[in-house]
Amino acid sequence: MLSVYDFSTGDHAVMLGDQVRLDAFYKAISNQVKEGMTVAEIGTGTGILSAFAASKTSAPIYAIEFYEQSAMLAESMMKAAKFNQVKVIRGKSFDVTLPTQPEIIITETIGALGPEENIVEICHDFKKRHPFIQTFIPARLRVYAEPISSKYLKSSEIGFYNYFDCASFGSFDYKAIRPELEKSRCSTILYDSIADSKSEGAPILLTEYVMGVSELSTFSAVVDLSSLPEAEAVHLYFEADLDHDVIISTHYSKPETHWRHAYVSRPVKGKQLTVSYGSSDMMFKAAWDI
Repeated sequence: MLSVYDFSTGDHAVMLGDQVRLDAFYKAISNQVKEGMTVAEIGTGTGILSAFAASKTSAPIYAIEFYEQSAMLAESMMKAAKFNQVKVIRGKSFDVTLPTQPEIIITETIGALGPEENIVEICHDFKKRHPFIQTFIPARLRVYAEPISSKYLKSSEIGFYNYFDCASFGSFDYKAIRPELEKSRCSTILYDSIADSKSEGAPILLTEYVMGVSELSTFSAVVDLSSLPEAEAVHLYFEADLDHDVIISTHYSKPETHWRHAYVSRPVKGKQLTVSYGSSDMMFKAAWDI
């Protein structure tokens, strides 16, 4: 049995409070789910997206949820809403084979930069075992990098070093390891609000996944800033195509979501940034050429 500590109502509260996310999924589900269609949702949480689908079809809906406490809440919600066609299934999607082939898969197993919750592997595995799936929501996922400058980033950098300088005393002076501090700061992917950013170069597509077709999310790509001296950071963001006219984006210019904005600060001598992601540890890494 899973520990209750594997579930946080606070996490779900934050996601349910993300109106941009909910509106986008509701529109995509309304566009795609028609009466008579069988639907499966992977990672249903407290059941909101399955409930959207249940309002559009009376056919079976399978809501798969790994965490026991989440599944219990989803079951209670479906019962209270009288969505009797929704069956909540507890367990990993990799271990679940549905009795009825679904036509549509809904999943919001999207990490802060896209693939960190194994959405690519989840969809590929489920499609392999349920070959009659016609539609995935989302259908595609792309990860981009964009060189930017920002007054907020500059003040954040100054504040970062000030903390260390203020703690220095006598011969114990953090200025002695400024290069190491810079390397550490600039190898960390940070998440914040950077809506004041200015683009310093064209967006660069780092990777693209097609749900149900792409098998692995692992990738590595280089962002070259050698001809962009004004760029102070690299903004990392994803775009998820939920439908042909519904796209969720974490670009700094779009309405902010619970995923926030991601960026990597540029060191003084930084020319090239390597961004990589490994499906085995589900982690992004950033490394400059210094």
